[in-house]
Amino acid sequence: MGIQIPISFATELSLSRNLVQNELKGDKNVRCELTIVFAFILMVFATPVLAENVDQSIQSLKDENSIARADAAMTLGELNDASAVEPLIQALKDDNSSVRSESAKALGWIKDDRAVDPLIQALNDPSWEVRSSAALALGELNDSEAVDPLIKSLSDDNSSLRARAAEALGKIGSEKVVDPLIQALKDEDPLVRYQAAEALGNIKDSRAVDPLIQALKDDDKSVRYWAAVALGNINDARSADPLIQASKDDKDSYIRNTASNVLKEQGWA
Repeated sequence: MGIQIPISFATELSLSRNLVQNELKGDKNVRCELTIVFAFILMVFATPVLAENVDQSIQSLKDENSIARADAAMTLGELNDASAVEPLIQALKDDNSSVRSESAKALGWIKDDRAVDPLIQALNDPSWEVRSSAALALGELNDSEAVDPLIKSLSDDNSSLRARAAEALGKIGSEKVVDPLIQALKDEDPLVRYQAAEALGNIKDSRAVDPLIQALKDDDKSVRYWAAVALGNINDARSADPLIQASKDDKDSYIRNTASNVLKEQGWA
């Protein structure tokens, strides 16, 4: 569902612009000013259409068809309008898990603080997809209130949620999350381990250096890659020798190249 300008207006605008530009010929400065003017006109005409699309999508959240409701939630996230926040919060209680999941994602896109507590509650949803979407959204909202619930989610039975929780904690960042993320480097699922490594690299706490050095020997190459990148972000000299070894001995050429690049960027090569 995109923003649509009435065809007659769009046609007239295009014709008028062409006529004026033909008259101006090579005057680039004036043409630039006209482009700004036309862009402003488009914005003025598009705004009512945007509002109409938001209203229609909010109404569609109550459609009898769950697919239509989920699509409406997705559209509201794309439209990124604050007036959709409360309806989307209500949609987190929909009886269909896909609707709840798309509503959680949409709230993450809109990034309104009113959604923090409802999304924290959604971390307890029966559906792992909804819990995962809620964790993702809380990372986008970047609110410290979500730290403890997300740390708890690192122990969830579903590995996709654990990975999303690690990712979200890396975005929020806090000294409190470092130790739980270090523990997540030992998770049985490599997706969780590499998200934890990436998150630790974003936080840049030196407590993570030794655990990330150990992660350079992980069986999964994605974990080794993000461990190398994270060590470069933290920029602790203890990482130099292990990265030199990885640049020579890792069985994957991509990891060797990554380690070499990190060494060069940090001046350790």
